[in-house]
Amino acid sequence: MLKSLIISQFAGPIIRHGATVVGGYLIAQGWADESTAGEIVGGLVAAGGLIMSWADKAIRV
Repeated sequence: MLKSLIISQFAGPIIRHGATVVGGYLIAQGWADESTAGEIVGGLVAAGGLIMSWADKAIRV
């Protein structure tokens, strides 16, 4: 129960903020424009959501 709570309450925001930092870094370095960075951030958040869902189910079993 506690592990599931940790995954849902803490890992999600960490993934979202980490993806935002990565996107900002790519823009600052000139490696990506705003729309490309947005797509990268969206992909990272989606992948993070899938991983969190899988981990939550694995912990509950």
